Amino acid sequence: MDIWDKDPLNDFVKIFLVDLGASVEFPEKINAFNIARDNESNIILHVFSHASDQPKRKDIPLGLVYNLDNSVELKGYIGSGELLGISGFSVNTAFSNNNSDTATESKYTINQVNYSTTDLEIEYTVDQIANLPDHYLWSSSITDKISGQHERTFTGNSPIEITTSTPNIHNMSRTSARFELGGHSVVISTMNSSNIPKSRNPGYIYYSGHPSKETREKIRASLSLTFGLPLVYFGSSFYTQNGGVVGFEAVSPATVGGRAWRIISQPFAPITVGMSNMLDSELLQKNASSFFENYDSMDLRGFLFRLWYAEVSPTHMKAAYYGAMIESIQKREIEKLGSNISNTIIAKSEYRKTIKILSKFLQKQNIPLLAKELLSHKIQDGNKAPQRILAERFYSTLGLCLGPVELTAWLRRNDAAHGNVDLPGSEIRNYRSNKILRVILGRIILKLSGSSSNYIDYYTYNHPIRELSDAIPHDEV
Repeated sequence: MDIWDKDPLNDFVKIFLVDLGASVEFPEKINAFNIARDNESNIILHVFSHASDQPKRKDIPLGLVYNLDNSVELKGYIGSGELLGISGFSVNTAFSNNNSDTATESKYTINQVNYSTTDLEIEYTVDQIANLPDHYLWSSSITDKISGQHERTFTGNSPIEITTSTPNIHNMSRTSARFELGGHSVVISTMNSSNIPKSRNPGYIYYSGHPSKETREKIRASLSLTFGLPLVYFGSSFYTQNGGVVGFEAVSPATVGGRAWRIISQPFAPITVGMSNMLDSELLQKNASSFFENYDSMDLRGFLFRLWYAEVSPTHMKAAYYGAMIESIQKREIEKLGSNISNTIIAKSEYRKTIKILSKFLQKQNIPLLAKELLSHKIQDGNKAPQRILAERFYSTLGLCLGPVELTAWLRRNDAAHGNVDLPGSEIRNYRSNKILRVILGRIILKLSGSSSNYIDYYTYNHPIRELSDAIPHDEV
């Protein structure tokens, strides 16, 4: 059994003789069922019933938004589990079928399958993933040694046993990188898979022991940010020391609407040896561990969700998305307890005096009452520093210098965010501004996480590595 390239959903219904629990979602009598992945790797439940036995349609008002939080029990000859997030999408009845007991096929999307076969101690965990970067020389090697014996027995009154030696196989490949994260040894590796197309760059993540679901999510997110692209998660399998299956979790992968496969690897910080494409194990560890340690305090879960959608957004909207992410980080850091970044133009005590003077002047003016009320509200909020000033204070506090290149890109960001007219022929300008804003965003993340003292300048030709504090040179425009 190849545990590294194993989709636990393959034939598990037959292997464990699994029965499907009852649900209002299903036909009254289920004659057969199967669970498999479709061409997009989503988990699909196929339920077969009599031609006249079809699932009842749920009466859901048009336009209703709701959480899909239902579940169905699975009970096997060995083990038990559950299906989570079940939604029917197709019912097909073939009345001409010779076997009317299975003439109706109902299909359901499944968010997640959990199954446990035993309560033995878990020695290691393997995640099935895809969308790994494919242009690096990996930093760690893998050695495989396969040897043993083949025994065949001819049964009868006097059994005949034949024992032969199997060929010894010794392979070595350089397809992995090793980390220490969250108290676990972690190895990420590429592989050739029989379950995931090669074009989707399949692989796996090995964890020593049994890290929690939340810890594994944090580790995958940290590795995604380190490599600069979303690692697509298919599920996890849990094993004893000798490779016995303790249980598994399988999910319909989140692929940003199928667009995750088009995102190229663009890490914020250098992770290779010099300007080569050979991965540097020390840089990888420093980046990943810094992201892991700051995962909660920096809300990297929410950040990555927004980042991947920004990466696949239309060119004329990327600036708005990157800018909004930068502003949200600024707001969070400014509001943090003890922050020395002021969000006012002048001291609050001074502005309270200013309000009195301006209010008295306003009341003397011969203008409509409504206009006075509106202007009065403006005066009350008039001490809020504009975004440009807040940004300058924020970057100054972090020790990050912004030059004319970055400041000009920020002004163009405002055009995208406020719906200003974007004339045909401005595509190249937009591409350049998007690159600059993404670089600014990356420098902020690297500084706050402490993961690197350098950043990759994706705006400039040949993508040079610069000091984190240095702006993009003006002569590179």
